[in-house]
Amino acid sequence: MSDYSSYNQAGVAQALAMGINESLFNAFPELKQIFDLFAAGNIAQARMEYFNTGYYQNLTDVAAQRQVNKETRPGVYAQDYDAWTKAQVARLADKGIRMTPAIFKTLESSYLAGDSDLQVDIKILDSGAFGAIGGSTLGLVNQLKSVADDQGINNILPKAYWDKVSEGLFAGVLTAEDVQQEIKGFAMSAYPAYASGIESGRSFAMQTSALKQMIANTYEVDVDTIDNNNPVFKELVGYINPTTNKPEVIPLWEAEKIARSKDQWLYTKNARDTFDNLSLKVLKDWGLA
Repeated sequence: MSDYSSYNQAGVAQALAMGINESLFNAFPELKQIFDLFAAGNIAQARMEYFNTGYYQNLTDVAAQRQVNKETRPGVYAQDYDAWTKAQVARLADKGIRMTPAIFKTLESSYLAGDSDLQVDIKILDSGAFGAIGGSTLGLVNQLKSVADDQGINNILPKAYWDKVSEGLFAGVLTAEDVQQEIKGFAMSAYPAYASGIESGRSFAMQTSALKQMIANTYEVDVDTIDNNNPVFKELVGYINPTTNKPEVIPLWEAEKIARSKDQWLYTKNARDTFDNLSLKVLKDWGLA
């Protein structure tokens, strides 16, 4: 500890009262100049320059106290930092972040800066020091993928999109409602014939359930095997009215007619029965049966 007897005692007293002492000079070199001004008795100038320092302008009261504790009360600092870190680790684990040495380093920086939970999360994302996000964030992403599937677009949304959604939800810059609205917009663009229904709250899956059932019945298969990638289904939901040249919801009778025109229908029992009946009719018409 320095001997302050040769300094201006009033100035030194003010500097110490403001928390400016030599223990902080290594971490904040700019404070040494401020202290020297106080010690020289230039109190007004010292106060003015102090309020212009990064230490004063950029640190919250919490951050400043933590910096002081680190330099002057290491035991208190270590105890508080340990408790804060354990709470952050538990919170981050619940949100789906696995700890790494790099994340622990980020946590120490955040602790000293007095960051909020949101600021901690953003620093972790900016650091890139994390793997796949799991926990509650992953659960929410999976729910949103189900929404996308219900709107018929999960198969066209790339992994990169869901990675960004995951990071946004984790950081708090996106909400589930934001993503749902975006998915709704994607679906309306992908399926213009069904856009008005989607807009009013009737999902793509709801609007096309009868169409899928018709395809399944026509080809004599389980309806669960008819997904959004089924080529016949994709053709039918992309129907363009030849009269108006605009996308429209195809009438079921016309959809069935198109489905029956595919080679797949020829291998069904219904097709064989239909051809057998036609053959019998022809024979009867010729008087041969």
